[in-house]
Amino acid sequence: MVGEAVSGFRTGDRPGHDGVDIMAARGTVVRAAAGGVVVRVRCNVGGDSWEPTGGPMPCDSDGYPGLGGCGWYAEIRHPGDVVTRYCHLIRQPAVTVGEPVTAGQPIGYVGSSGNSSGPHLHYEAHDGYPATEDNAVDPIPFMRRKGVPL
Repeated sequence: MVGEAVSGFRTGDRPGHDGVDIMAARGTVVRAAAGGVVVRVRCNVGGDSWEPTGGPMPCDSDGYPGLGGCGWYAEIRHPGDVVTRYCHLIRQPAVTVGEPVTAGQPIGYVGSSGNSSGPHLHYEAHDGYPATEDNAVDPIPFMRRKGVPL
């Protein structure tokens, strides 16, 4: 996915922002940053979180600022216990928990589900498994060091 990072990692006005926001048009393909295994697929809004049911879910429509949550998202665990998280997808991710993925494989599509003001990808990198607030790292320099520029 090609896009411009417009909101940084843990900025002064957003100290709890554990990733970067990459602007892209609604429906743009989101691809795995590197190979690994899908460890989480969730719908997360308003302080609640659910595994996909196969039926309608609260994340199936656009969210709004203040709603809270990542909307539809997927997490991939990579070698070395690195985890990447892809949030605000337009619909349930195209991957399932336990599925191996390759670098560049489509995993979903840009949307605006959850705590979102418009279509974009919220992208996180975590140096440790499972992904937590404590092991979130700034994805741009971290991924550059891993040889995957953002």
